[in-house]
Amino acid sequence: MVDYIGIERVRELVARVGTGRFIEGLATEIESDYRRWREFEKSPRHASHSSVGVIELMPTSDGRQYSFKYVNGHPKNTAAGLLTVTAFGVLADVDTGYPLLLSELTFSTALRTAATSALAARWMARPSSRVMALIGNGAQSEFQAIAFHPHAGHS
Repeated sequence: MVDYIGIERVRELVARVGTGRFIEGLATEIESDYRRWREFEKSPRHASHSSVGVIELMPTSDGRQYSFKYVNGHPKNTAAGLLTVTAFGVLADVDTGYPLLLSELTFSTALRTAATSALAARWMARPSSRVMALIGNGAQSEFQAIAFHPHAGHS
């Protein structure tokens, strides 16, 4: 009854489409959701802080579907060979309350962050802009570089 999208399915989809094209398509979908911003019930994320990190829930609903993202931030995890940040999400039907989808969101969040940056640049950068700066060299910087690569449909 509940569909599951794990990291392997996301990787397969991105590989089939191509990372740049996937991010470009994702930016288009994100823009579509921003255009219906008023339809969403939004609430602040619920954060549970501890001495070693944070766990957050991020809920939203458009009245038809409800979703939340679970995400953590635990910097000490790298010492144990674990990721600092992991995430998953649930999408549910509002009418029945039934969950429709359980999805990994760690890799997906990196794609979404890059797509959102590219979308912001589409609307806010000067049309003549040809240079973009990356500050930092963490894993997210690779996604950002792909999102802004001219062959990905962005300049």
